[in-house]
Amino acid sequence: MKAKLFTLVKLAITTFLFIYLFRQIDFQQFGTTLRNARIDLIAAGFVVLWVGHLICIYRWRMLIRPLMPALSVGSLFGIYCIGLFFNLTFPTVVGGDVVKIYYAGKPSKNYAQSFAATFLDRDAGMLAMMVIACAALLLYPVSVPGIPVHLIVWSAFAAFVAGNIGIFSPYFHGLLVGALRRFRLDRIASKVDLISGAFQIMGKHKSVLIGSLAISFVNQILVISVTWIIALGLRLDVSPTYFLVFVPVITLISMIPISLNGMGLREYAFMSLFGGIGLAKESCVALGLLSSLVIILSSLPGGIVYVLFRNRTDMQQLAEMETEISMKDKVPVHNELSNIASFGRGRAR
Repeated sequence: MKAKLFTLVKLAITTFLFIYLFRQIDFQQFGTTLRNARIDLIAAGFVVLWVGHLICIYRWRMLIRPLMPALSVGSLFGIYCIGLFFNLTFPTVVGGDVVKIYYAGKPSKNYAQSFAATFLDRDAGMLAMMVIACAALLLYPVSVPGIPVHLIVWSAFAAFVAGNIGIFSPYFHGLLVGALRRFRLDRIASKVDLISGAFQIMGKHKSVLIGSLAISFVNQILVISVTWIIALGLRLDVSPTYFLVFVPVITLISMIPISLNGMGLREYAFMSLFGGIGLAKESCVALGLLSSLVIILSSLPGGIVYVLFRNRTDMQQLAEMETEISMKDKVPVHNELSNIASFGRGRAR
């Protein structure tokens, strides 16, 4: 019931944001912008996005192998597609990362290790995105009236670094876990312990960590390039440097869980940031909508894979796993690790 209510609230916020956006623009000019778009460049952006998806699958497999038996690239491709589908298009509380954890860990029942590998995969991508944004700001400072771009980027980067130090440094890890438990945040402390344990294993495979980070930089450049290519398709003359700064900021803003899959929020961020450098509102909204459309279209094949991949018990077990990962009860570290690691034993087919 609470999940449905939360979804309805997000739907209402998404609707409000789109109404607000479309009240700001001239529909005739907006239509002209879309009609003049070059379909070949929009399609090229879609292809580049899929190249990024493919190298992310390879990165994920790299991180899985030291922790647990890795599935074939073909199997991970299918699981990755399903994760995209759940993340971007499927109206459910079961997130794409939980789907990846479940299906990757299902054959060997190594759900804890699958959780750790998926976290490290996401962590590497976030680090690359933040470094690119900060480097771009240092090399080419940008200013947007009314929006503290520098504060947003550097604050997010500082919080990210602090969080990772707290998870992965043994000394700071102890301080962080102790502080969390004093504030009765045992659930979060348990997750920190679980991830830290996996990192200790991954610390013995530095070449894997370095390789995954290198892949993350390539992927982030590709993701940023997709938006730039779509802008070229809309015949917009904007320096590529702005995309290096703005796209990571827009990604961070769209992660705020107040709308459906970041829709509306993402387009509002496009209008605020690119409008701040003189781009017409109609062009900003068109760029945001086409960028979102390309992302959504890239996730649709996952729906087909999911129909072929699933069995009758998968949705129930996915929901139970999400409860295990985000459970509100205060559970000792070793108990939670045991719960996740043994999840589905004797039930998964």
